[in-house]
Amino acid sequence: MRIKYDTIHQRSDTIMKGVTSKKLTLGGVMAALVLVGTMIIQIPTPTKGYIHIGDSMVYLCGIFLGPVYGALAAAIGSFLADALSGYMVYAPATFVIKGLDAFVVGIIYYKIVQEGDSVPKRILGFLVAALLGGALMVGGYLVYESFLYKFETALLGVVGNITQVIGGAIVALPLLMGLEKSKVIQRYVKEF
Repeated sequence: MRIKYDTIHQRSDTIMKGVTSKKLTLGGVMAALVLVGTMIIQIPTPTKGYIHIGDSMVYLCGIFLGPVYGALAAAIGSFLADALSGYMVYAPATFVIKGLDAFVVGIIYYKIVQEGDSVPKRILGFLVAALLGGALMVGGYLVYESFLYKFETALLGVVGNITQVIGGAIVALPLLMGLEKSKVIQRYVKEF
């Protein structure tokens, strides 16, 4: 059974409708920032993973690109970081976990923060979003590492992952505040 070219062309037009070159470019840039942030400093953990500051960029993906495009950029950048760093065993789980992390951060942040809100409310919104997204990440890796190793071994990774959440939030918060003050985020978020 052959699918006609027209049918495939119509389906691809439907999928790509709304995807602009600006969205693709920003998504690619954010995925690259996640990749670099994840690979620049890697501290090995007892579960054969590593701690990094790439989560700061994962959080910014969800906020800057919105939940859907942010999730995709975070997932691709994180997946590539694992694959290129020799942690291929983690790459498929990382794709899902980091994508969900960015998705949750984007949704929560924009449920709490509205245009024109005060700086303290924006900080609170970010911290709540990062904590919930981070909790999902910590839990996701705990489940995945429980399948890879024993539950007891997977528990050893929790402290490192919590450290990563806190470190990512500490790095991302001033970047977010600076981008919001310069109105960069407001300019692009409406398109996503």
